[in-house]
Amino acid sequence: MASTELNTATVPASDHPQESVAGLATDDPQYFCVLTDVGAELEAAALAASKPVRLISISVGDGNGTVPTPTTEATALVNQVYSKAIDSMSTDETDPNICWVHMVIPATEGGFWIREFGVWAESLEEDGDPVLYAYGNHAPLYKLKSVLGQAITSEISVPVITSSTTDVEIVISETGYASRLELLQVAHVVEDLRECQEAVWTVNTDIAENGVVTLPEGLEYIPGKHLLDVFYNSMLCTEGNNYEEVAASGSSAVSNKIKMLFAVPQGSEMRVLVRGFSTQPKLNTTSSN
Repeated sequence: MASTELNTATVPASDHPQESVAGLATDDPQYFCVLTDVGAELEAAALAASKPVRLISISVGDGNGTVPTPTTEATALVNQVYSKAIDSMSTDETDPNICWVHMVIPATEGGFWIREFGVWAESLEEDGDPVLYAYGNHAPLYKLKSVLGQAITSEISVPVITSSTTDVEIVISETGYASRLELLQVAHVVEDLRECQEAVWTVNTDIAENGVVTLPEGLEYIPGKHLLDVFYNSMLCTEGNNYEEVAASGSSAVSNKIKMLFAVPQGSEMRVLVRGFSTQPKLNTTSSN
């Protein structure tokens, strides 16, 4: 994954503002984040050294009582109150060039206002201090601390606009919390796995080695996205050794063909199962120790 200047990316505001702020609204463009000058310098140095930029953590601050206006000159938050390793990441549902990094503030932490945030990257120098890669403001949100049996967590999501200039790695904490979007994606995958398309048929003509087989009517899959189980006379075939997926023709993403890498004689029994699989783009992630 790679990154370029963030320009401005809208940050979701609080649904229930707990402080009077002029112009506060969920779609107000006054809330955004930018790539900092030191972040841009880090990208340039990383590109020159053929190294990735490694994003490692998110911090939040109270702005010393005022919502700050993000500036590329920032090297630190106005007043940092909490910091934590990145918990998870996801691709924006409408724009694949936007990657969202998530941090969940647990119920045991709180008692402070959130009006600003920053995304930190590792220094290219060994033992160097982290670099404030991106800086943004946030609609005022008070993070309660767990008291009298109440347990309230808060998720901070930061948009990072990506391009093809510099490699950027997102370091995910192995002890992190799952974001709400991440849980929804997992639920979607589990639901898809429950549904399975299946067809069993007898081959009515010889199929030569590397011959293409058209699947029975109604049996389709998205190459690289769905999970196929192919059986030949009850023997499970493996992709790459016994068969290959065949890309869809034209503009369609759906295919109904597979290539058999060995000769299949007439009268053989074929069985194919198509199971749902995640259609989310695979992102470059690294787990922290």
